[in-house]
Amino acid sequence: MTRQINLFNPALRAKREWLTGKSLLNGIGVMIVLLGLYGGAVRWENHKLTEEANGIGAELARQQEELARLNEEIAQRKVSSETQAALQRAEAALQGRERVREALGSGTLGSSEGFSEFLRAFARQTQDGLWMVGLQMAEGGRNITLEGRTLNPDQIPGYIRALNGEPTLRGRTFEALNLQLVAEADRPAAAGTAAAPAAGAGQGEAAKMPSFHEFLLAATAARAGTDNVANQGGQR
Repeated sequence: MTRQINLFNPALRAKREWLTGKSLLNGIGVMIVLLGLYGGAVRWENHKLTEEANGIGAELARQQEELARLNEEIAQRKVSSETQAALQRAEAALQGRERVREALGSGTLGSSEGFSEFLRAFARQTQDGLWMVGLQMAEGGRNITLEGRTLNPDQIPGYIRALNGEPTLRGRTFEALNLQLVAEADRPAAAGTAAAPAAGAGQGEAAKMPSFHEFLLAATAARAGTDNVANQGGQR
C-alpha cells in the first residue's frame, strides 16, 4: 500500500510585502505622471476655450460696430424729394376719397341708390284727369319740385296726401306752392294736345282741350339736426 505525501506547505511560501518603500515610491511616481497628463489636458482644453471665447468676443464687437454704423447712416439718410412728393400725392388722394365717401354717405352729392324708386313712387300715384309735366330732384332727392296739371283742382289735396304716404318719399312733406287756371283763351290753339286728353270735337275741326289748372308742388327732406330741434320743441 502506497501513500502520497504532500510536501507543499503554504506557510513555507515566501510572503510579498506590498507596502514597501520601493512600491510606495513607484505608486507615487505613477500618480504624479497621471496628474501631470491630466493637468496638461485641462490646460490645453482651457487654452482652446479661451481662444474660442476671444474669437467670439471679437466678432461680437465687430458686429456691434457695424450695427452702430448702419444706425448712424439710417439716421442721416434723408428721403428724396420725389419720394416725399409721391407720399404727399398719395395722402391727398386718400383724403379726397375719404371726403367723397363721407359726402356720398350724407347724401350731399346725391343718392347712391339712384332715382328709380322715386319715379316708381310717382308712377304709383297716377290719377285720371291729373298728370305731371315736370319733375326736378336735387341733392339726391332731398329737394323735389313737381309741376302738374289737372282738370279738377279738388284732386290736388288727395294727390298730395298720397305722395306724402309713399315710403320712398317719407321724411318729405309736399305742399302746393302755386295753382292757376289756364283757360282756352289764355293758350295757343295747339297747346297741351300731347299732355292731356282732348275733348270731343266736330269733324274737320282741330281738337280742343278744356280749361285746366296748373299746379306746383315742392318738398324738402328735413335734415337730422332740424328733426332733433323740432322733436325737442315738441316735447317742451
